[in-house]
Amino acid sequence: MKAFITGAAGFLGRETVFAALRRGFEVTAFLHDADAPLPPQIRRVKTDLEDTAEIESLVLQEFPDAIVNCAAVTSLAAANADPARAERLNVALPRRLAMLANHVSARFVHVSTDMVFDGEKGAYEHTDMPLPRNLYAQTKLMGEREVLKYGKANASVVRTTLLSGNSFSGSKSLHERLFADWAAGRTTPLFGEEIRQPVSAGNLADVLVELCERPNLSGVYHWAGGEALSRFEIGERIARHFGLPAEKLVKRACYADVPGAAETRPRDLSFVLHPLAGKLKTRVQAFDELLAEMRVPAPCVAWYEAMTGRKVVRRLVKGVDF
Repeated sequence: MKAFITGAAGFLGRETVFAALRRGFEVTAFLHDADAPLPPQIRRVKTDLEDTAEIESLVLQEFPDAIVNCAAVTSLAAANADPARAERLNVALPRRLAMLANHVSARFVHVSTDMVFDGEKGAYEHTDMPLPRNLYAQTKLMGEREVLKYGKANASVVRTTLLSGNSFSGSKSLHERLFADWAAGRTTPLFGEEIRQPVSAGNLADVLVELCERPNLSGVYHWAGGEALSRFEIGERIARHFGLPAEKLVKRACYADVPGAAETRPRDLSFVLHPLAGKLKTRVQAFDELLAEMRVPAPCVAWYEAMTGRKVVRRLVKGVDF
């Protein structure tokens, strides 16, 4: 298959490129950084996706079999800081890509978020009514609706959650951000009432690519890890997995401690993963499997070795060493 992947320099986009290559796809990667560490066999197109002219031209010239959209404004803080940009990347871009995909009869796979729900219910099914609590979630929900409207039967929306794994920079995933805090001497406050289901970026990327090959699966689906945990429990288990003193590195926080948190942060965003979990070959991961994948981030190796007395062995990096 010929696949176009947007946001390919990002954490999830990069993993999606590798997942597509594993399945024998011919990949064109759209990215803002031409020097991003990606395999040499892909075609790179450096572009600003707020202006879709270049990708439109290539889609209409080459008729790809699939488009996977991993580009987005991905956080509440970033959306609040620049609402206009959030609207362009989270709403206007997926709308245009969905229209293009439908025009050339390509599969379109779009990534959304668990935060489209208000968090009052938990165990959300893909058919439950969304109710976003903040601007970021509102733009992602609007993007979903545009994709389904204009992508029609060619489009799939995958709502997902906190991404785990090992980013190239060592600063993107949940455990890498925790390590940065700890290495700087900070104890990390983590909400005890916020429930999520962490998923590895590699596992999610496999799902996105598999959906490219499954034209019978259109509409909205949920994908996450297999265990619903509070942010505090996640931090504790990560610290203990690495042999670190969890009681010194993480502390339980409450929404009441942070002004505005109760109004803007959903509490329980756990997912029901069916029907998608029963239809794909890619399987749902347990949290212990995510822990086993995690590596000490490169910027924190010296601190970790001094803290634990353990020697960190450098591992080969995809897109750099092989």
